[in-house]
Amino acid sequence: MQPGDKMKAELVIHGGKRDGEAFALALHSRIVVGRSPSCDQQLVDEEISRTHFSVEGKGSFFLLTDLQSTAGTLVNGKKIASKILHPGDKISVGPISLEFRVGETAGLKLSANSATLAAEPALASIVVERNFEDGQFALDDGAQDASAAQSAEVVARLRKALQTVYLVGNLIHSEESLDRVCHTIMDVAMETLRPDRGFLVMYDAQEKTLEPVVVRRRRNASGAARTSTRILRAVDDELQLCRPIVLYSVKKGVAVISGAVHPDTGDANSKHIKSAMCVPVRTNTDVIGAIYLDNVDNDAPFAQHQLELLAAIGRQAGLAVQRARLFEDMEGLFYSCVRTLVSSIEAKDQYTHGHSERVTAFAVTIAEEMGLDAETMDNVRLGALLHDVGKIGVAEKILTKPSRLTPEEVKIIRQHPVRGAEILSHIRNIPGVVAAARHHHEMYNGLGYPDGLAGQEIPQTARVVALADAFDAMTSNRSYRRNFDVGEAVSEFTRCSGDQFDPEVCEVMIRLLKDGRIIPCNELFAKGIDVSKSIY
Repeated sequence: MQPGDKMKAELVIHGGKRDGEAFALALHSRIVVGRSPSCDQQLVDEEISRTHFSVEGKGSFFLLTDLQSTAGTLVNGKKIASKILHPGDKISVGPISLEFRVGETAGLKLSANSATLAAEPALASIVVERNFEDGQFALDDGAQDASAAQSAEVVARLRKALQTVYLVGNLIHSEESLDRVCHTIMDVAMETLRPDRGFLVMYDAQEKTLEPVVVRRRRNASGAARTSTRILRAVDDELQLCRPIVLYSVKKGVAVISGAVHPDTGDANSKHIKSAMCVPVRTNTDVIGAIYLDNVDNDAPFAQHQLELLAAIGRQAGLAVQRARLFEDMEGLFYSCVRTLVSSIEAKDQYTHGHSERVTAFAVTIAEEMGLDAETMDNVRLGALLHDVGKIGVAEKILTKPSRLTPEEVKIIRQHPVRGAEILSHIRNIPGVVAAARHHHEMYNGLGYPDGLAGQEIPQTARVVALADAFDAMTSNRSYRRNFDVGEAVSEFTRCSGDQFDPEVCEVMIRLLKDGRIIPCNELFAKGIDVSKSIY
């Protein structure tokens, strides 16, 4: 979701008296959660403080802040002071946890308390049940004595199916992001099989629940005839699937087509489902979810050849999801190692402790606002985190010196971009990251170092990191000067635009500061928040 989009977000409560309830979060507003009845959302438990934490909408993100609670607030198992929330984050306060949801996952559940696999539903509406693990497909729907025309139709159908499976393989196996893999799966399923609605549901082995992660709804552009359609990524009251069919398919590991059913929502007025089909999403060893499609406007029932094609998509999807998860686990391990390295370097100096994490947070926000592509975003994120890695070779007495540096000491400090680039050059396939580390002290007018690059000669990653680095220096606590406030930072960026900094990046930063979407470190410090910890 891009900054400025209208986000629908919520926190879903797990545990306690309000288990299964959800409450909405709104942009540009703040809610307080705690034990006190005066809180916007009350959670009653002795381990929860009277005012435990707050969540504030900041225009393009939601910021969670611990309100100096006794037991602390944990996000994904780690105690935080303040943190930007991301979809799927698990917030723990005492024995109660809350899940943060955004966009199409907000407001969606298979049941009031999430769907579990405890029960095996009996479904009289199921008209086809197949296990395609044996590799047997019958794309002619069982017709043995077909005419020439029918045979030609079957051949055409088979050709289209093979093309689709090939396309699915190419698309979803070329993606490394789990989110993009999931969306691509549903894009292909919707475009190929043309249902009215589609859901990709994933199984959470830890929670033993099934949760919709991608939802599609096909509507015509005018609201009338279905001759011209478009796929919407939407959340509305009618996007509720038939829970028993999904549970049946996942528990038994079979593909099913169902006749007319009503969604298991407890709502007698819910829209009638005229036909539905569901296939398991499986890896080589496990069922990890399901793809569910149904028709609520179209009277035509699904055919067996459509189920077979969806089953093939589901199998490809399972392998792609498994691969994407492996990439994410590897990436997570890599970033953990990087953060450990950076923390060990910054531990030398109390004034720069947490600096690289904050620069990363600012740089990523700027890059998102600029709409940079995914690859550049990754380079900005890692480049900002590692921009000062070259300081590993700088003596501690120079880094922590309270007085003015000598010319010789300045010369040593100014070698850290070159040293950092040399260290990072031993890692393959990260030229954008190396460029950010080497050139983050270049100036737009050509008077920076180490190479005196000017204007567009400076790599874009370095231009973004340079401004984020300068902003953290302006607003961080220093013994030899007072911090800049927002107004002073805006004035400084206005003055230095086109001189020290890229004017485009300056314009974006000034807008983010004025909108309150980037928070200066001195403001966090004034609130008692530990600015040495990442807020993202």
